[in-house]
Amino acid sequence: MSHSHSFNRRSWLVRVSAIGIGSVTFQRALAHKAVTTGEITEAMIREAQWIADLELTEDEIKALLKELKAQQENERKLRECALDADVGPASVFTPYFFAENIPASEEPGNSSSAVAPNRSVPLWNRAAIGTMESHVSNRVDWNDESSIAAAGVLEQAEGIRSGKITSKRLTELYLARLKKHDPVLRCVVNLTEERALQQAAKADTELGQGLDRGLLHGIPWGAKDIIAIPPFKTTWGGKPYRDQVRPNMATVVDRLDQAGAVLLGKLSVGTYAWGDVWYDGTTKNPWNVEQGSSGSSAGSSSAVGAGLCTFALGSETLGSIVSPTRRCRVMGLRPSFGRVSRYGCMPLAWSMDKIGPIARHAIDCGIVLSAIHGFDGKDPTAVDRPFAPLKDFSVQGLKIGIVEGQLSESEKIVLEQLKADGAKLVTLAYPTTIPQEALMVGLDVESASMFDSLFRTSQSEEDFGLWGPSFRKSQFVRGIHYVQSMRARTLLIQETEKVLREVDVVLGSDDLLRTNLTGHPSMVVRCGTQELRREKKEGEEDTAIPMAPRTIKLTAKYFSESILVSLGHHLQMALPPEPVLPAMFR
Repeated sequence: MSHSHSFNRRSWLVRVSAIGIGSVTFQRALAHKAVTTGEITEAMIREAQWIADLELTEDEIKALLKELKAQQENERKLRECALDADVGPASVFTPYFFAENIPASEEPGNSSSAVAPNRSVPLWNRAAIGTMESHVSNRVDWNDESSIAAAGVLEQAEGIRSGKITSKRLTELYLARLKKHDPVLRCVVNLTEERALQQAAKADTELGQGLDRGLLHGIPWGAKDIIAIPPFKTTWGGKPYRDQVRPNMATVVDRLDQAGAVLLGKLSVGTYAWGDVWYDGTTKNPWNVEQGSSGSSAGSSSAVGAGLCTFALGSETLGSIVSPTRRCRVMGLRPSFGRVSRYGCMPLAWSMDKIGPIARHAIDCGIVLSAIHGFDGKDPTAVDRPFAPLKDFSVQGLKIGIVEGQLSESEKIVLEQLKADGAKLVTLAYPTTIPQEALMVGLDVESASMFDSLFRTSQSEEDFGLWGPSFRKSQFVRGIHYVQSMRARTLLIQETEKVLREVDVVLGSDDLLRTNLTGHPSMVVRCGTQELRREKKEGEEDTAIPMAPRTIKLTAKYFSESILVSLGHHLQMALPPEPVLPAMFR
């Protein structure tokens, strides 16, 4: 399938409708004539108006002809411009601006000027975490690889510093597990083995010399394959880009390098960040390998769930952290829009993309976020906002919001636990005045813009993954519709933040579309245990019913990630997630 023709009915229809003259019937008739001859004339306009039962004056015909030719030439010139993926739109989406009025004096840094990044915000270290560190104990069996693989950042950091394990051994353990289990899970795009071993050796040397970069020093992690790490390939999950090497190091990788973390490799992403199917297969859910891991942070969630890395980075535009982390039963923190720089990461929708951590422990998500967040002078949406552990956090008196009829069974169990711990239940409702589905045009148009060159030159529908219908539909969207949708998002932001400020945290709620449009933070928490019942196949012997951690979702007002992490940690302590790893990956 080719989209490279200079003249086609679709492009002419878009031109005519963009100018806004005539009925839809007239526009289609005129577009048909333009395609037939490859050029539009006054005679064609006259004929088309007759077909559409529309009468234009001679002056209107001449004016329309002039406008169409000018627009055609402008579109041709624009398509000749080289628009790399790193080139974002000149407009900047800052949703928190419409919901907050925080004096600049209260900010930890001035994020409005292109200066060196302000890293004065304290990292989550042992002293800052305080009592939240209490889950670190002697529960790790340092002679058992499965036990080591299941451990979190704090446990592994303590093991490295106490001499129970080295970063090199930990890295080799995870590399071996990735190689062993990837044939089943299909979660690895590219291992960065040599780099990882070099980073691990450096971490061991630095720590041995007394240079401690923080809790992530020597800890292995994996990157969703939309994150650029030259000279390694960044494929975006699409066959046309399977050999692509992006030129600029992503800010999040640079910051994790500075923190001493060890990169194990690039993990799978559904084609262009939709789904769990990429050019080399379907990434699987480690708790049920007959099922996909969901997407698009498919590999990151699968690898963390199977104990193939300590943590990973994912991204979300519309559910790509929340959905796969729930499916793979791990922690996933989708930060507030603007909390983390997207520089060097594949843009899908400039006004919706977020980068966030995926781990097995709530505290780990906080530790990782503390290392990667903040202004960098490269992503114009990135800001510095305070993010520190809540030392005096208590569930007693905490206001938990729920939307009636929108709690899963796991969330109902968690609600009872929170009530028993002294939390206050608040029933709330989101306004329904803004048609959220109509605002999806932003994702449609922005993603189509990002992949416009591929769309117009590709000869295969397979090159688009699931995106083909969306890319085609977006060619017909009027500019004014996109702008009106962004104006309506302002109202959605304001009404959503107003509701979220009535409580400390919202438990559950079918608000995934809403909060991705507004950019509010959410966290998937794994806690407790449930049975995984599946229909027995014919001839299959009776087996023990597998058990797995439950997952629930928390949401809060802008820049309230500390509350999400603290409550997530509390729930993991009150309702320990068991088992930690699926049986086949222990």
